[in-house]
Amino acid sequence: MGIGSKIKELRKRQGITQETLARKIGVTPSAVGNYECDVSFPKEEVLLRLFEALSCTPNELFGADDDFSVREYTHLNKYRALDETGRDRVDALTEAELRRADETVEEIPIAARKARSGAPLKLEKRSKQDLLDLPDYGRSRK
Repeated sequence: MGIGSKIKELRKRQGITQETLARKIGVTPSAVGNYECDVSFPKEEVLLRLFEALSCTPNELFGADDDFSVREYTHLNKYRALDETGRDRVDALTEAELRRADETVEEIPIAARKARSGAPLKLEKRSKQDLLDLPDYGRSRK
């Protein structure tokens, strides 16, 4: 996804028109349209105003954080708006939730045969190609 598509996506996420964005960053509405269609590229000073107007980071605008969801960006922006006390509280709650989640991990029992010698069964990582192949549990024994 190019920068023009990202500008358009972020503008729509903010719920603003090209005209409103143009007013916020000090350009004409047609300039915003040209940015969104990748006809032209915003100058450095306009880019700085774009980050603020679109509530985004440079990485987000240039596509470096494409694996973040809108929900994650919303939380991140809210976190950044907090004072130090608020951030400390969010950090403490996050740590408590991570500990809770770790404690509730469900253990799944598996059945396995012991090796003939009584030694522990050796497990080997298998490739995705033979994932559905069943291991030979000694069926070829005579």
